[in-house]
Amino acid sequence: MAEQNAPQQQEAPQQQEVKQQVDSQQAKSEQQQTETKQEEKKKQEETKKEEKKEQKTQQQKKKTKKEKDNYEMVVNFRRAFMGRSTVRTRRALNIIRYTVRRHFGAEKVIIDPILARAVSVNGRDKIVRKIRINVRKVGEKIYLVTLALKSE
Repeated sequence: MAEQNAPQQQEAPQQQEVKQQVDSQQAKSEQQQTETKQEEKKKQEETKKEEKKEQKTQQQKKKTKKEKDNYEMVVNFRRAFMGRSTVRTRRALNIIRYTVRRHFGAEKVIIDPILARAVSVNGRDKIVRKIRINVRKVGEKIYLVTLALKSE
């Protein structure tokens, strides 16, 4: 009987080793499955974040002003007449800059010297009431303002 029990005892450690290997393989496969599930969740979260970012950028694009490459407008110098007469021309040019920045979202506004001369009648005291200007896009948020010719 002792001889019969000996092989069973030898098989028992082998079976235990096999069971341990199977258990470790199952544990590894479960870990891999949980890792893949976690990775999938992360990917889904990332895609959701990207979609939200895209929606935000689209909303911001809607909020931003339309791109106008060449535009003609009339600027009124009503506010330039308030105050001293010696600063009217400078104030009128600042009104032009302010108007272009407001309408086009410009960072830099370049005013043509011919336009600057056309604003004032005699140097810096007397200025015109209104002026028609032509706004042209030069670069990224840089606009050139010139005097527009009246179309008849």
